[in-house]
Amino acid sequence: MKTDEEKRAVVAELNKFKETLADESALRLSESYEKGAVLAFYFAEKLRGTENSGFDISSSLKDWIVSLVPAEENKRLEQYADARKRAIDRKTAVAETISTGNPLTTKLFEIDKLVEGKQYAAAETQLKQLLNENPTEIRIHYALGQVASLSAAELKDYQEIKERLELAVFHYTNVLRAAIPITEKTSDKDKMWVSLSYFALGRINEYYGRNEDAVNIYNAAIKVGNVEGGAFSKSKEAKERLEKTIQN
Repeated sequence: MKTDEEKRAVVAELNKFKETLADESALRLSESYEKGAVLAFYFAEKLRGTENSGFDISSSLKDWIVSLVPAEENKRLEQYADARKRAIDRKTAVAETISTGNPLTTKLFEIDKLVEGKQYAAAETQLKQLLNENPTEIRIHYALGQVASLSAAELKDYQEIKERLELAVFHYTNVLRAAIPITEKTSDKDKMWVSLSYFALGRINEYYGRNEDAVNIYNAAIKVGNVEGGAFSKSKEAKERLEKTIQN
């Protein structure tokens, strides 16, 4: 049983996390708005809370459009200016921390920008070069697995998708080979990459309909523990969802 002080600390941390997510959302919507998607904020507000509800929005679209007040949309950037600034300040702080740190970390951060821009071929080429120089670095193996997984999602040909996912499995498995068994000396950072790799492997097994295998892999991710940045919560949710599917 948590004390009142511990409960308040948890609530404060949760509120901080929610604020961070809201700021990141405001930044993304602002960028879309500036690129011409002037109704980005409007529809984001209308859709909030319906993402996983199963609610059919088609019957509401007409009412949403009729109730739109164009003049109000002109004020969106001003309305969300503070949230956007907080998000930009956080990104800047992270970039500055990385730029003054380990050269490998700096390079991985640069490659991550390529991944965000869906420049998967360029990202993969640079990651392979890094891997030649740092063959035991699990961050590179994880990044290569992530690039293979994300690029597979952009393909339509089943054989090509299969090849990319097999490559992703190879790299995620390399993370596990390098970091397992987990001992008392294993850092939380390494545990994070193991947790994320297990979760990614679980998702791939789900894609192929191997639900029982996926559940076992999610269990392995859960056993790693609730490390910061890991996939503990996502693995628990996925496991519970799949177990219901298997039972039915």
